[in-house]
Amino acid sequence: MSNRLLAYAPKPETVPPTQWRRIAPVVRSLGFLAVAAGPYGPDVIMTPLARLVAWTEAQGLPLEPSVVLDQSTVERFILVGCRDMAANSRRTCSSQLRRASEALLLDQLGQHPPIRLKATATPVATYPPAEVAHWLIWAQSLPTPAQRRNACLLFCLGVGCGLAVEDLVHVQGRDIQPGPTGRALVKVHGRRPRTVVCRYAYEELLLAEAGDVPADDYVFRPDWQNRTSKHIASDWLAKYPRIIGRCDGAVLQTQRLRTTWLVDLLNAGLPLPVILKASGLATLHSLSRYLVFLHEVSEEEVFELLRGAAA
Repeated sequence: MSNRLLAYAPKPETVPPTQWRRIAPVVRSLGFLAVAAGPYGPDVIMTPLARLVAWTEAQGLPLEPSVVLDQSTVERFILVGCRDMAANSRRTCSSQLRRASEALLLDQLGQHPPIRLKATATPVATYPPAEVAHWLIWAQSLPTPAQRRNACLLFCLGVGCGLAVEDLVHVQGRDIQPGPTGRALVKVHGRRPRTVVCRYAYEELLLAEAGDVPADDYVFRPDWQNRTSKHIASDWLAKYPRIIGRCDGAVLQTQRLRTTWLVDLLNAGLPLPVILKASGLATLHSLSRYLVFLHEVSEEEVFELLRGAAA
């Protein structure tokens, strides 16, 4: 391990060779300490450390362990010094440096990491029925056929099938098919593969709009190449104004469509295994956040439900 630490040198595009000659002793020293105290080996931690030390030197800060690996230095480096990195690489670098910093400062200086406060995740609110109706009118009123198709399919797959953006962007023409007695069936691929039956109120519109989409084309924004982009829906929706005075949001929100679908199913009293399978959720705990949106049940109805039907 010591040989790998001593032999390590970053790529020239990561740290210029002239700067590396100045900071190499510091990086290797921190590497020895971080590997001894932390969860990472030299192959993982040395490049993030080299980047951090190079940036710290460029800021004119002293190259001391208590300064370089201070949480404030690490956080500032991630925000400012990693702008040229891809998002996934930046998150990985951040995680590695934070854990190394916590382990090293505790081991060498007796400093405990700061307490991280975590708020309870709150789901986005449902759309009330009046807003659902207004957004449906909006989707069907856009100027061009392509715009109307994108909006209607996004709307139906969200509020009618409960698909999240990561699911609906991979739906192709062949994945939406009529089932028995007029049902609309949607085959979902990706991380949570399943088949979803569209809600009755939206099945006719969904089948009508999907009927014009070729089997191999994506139903939403078929010309968009990067299907993994998180902004494929939000970028498109941001181009179109809301219905002034009718809705409380600036643009249609796909998360609220899915929440509305989930809460509708819960309020309808569908068996929980059915909801979990259709939504792609893994545990009942995932549904607990939506309890705040459920209808109140009267005392009389509670008594009748608990009593059950006569045998």
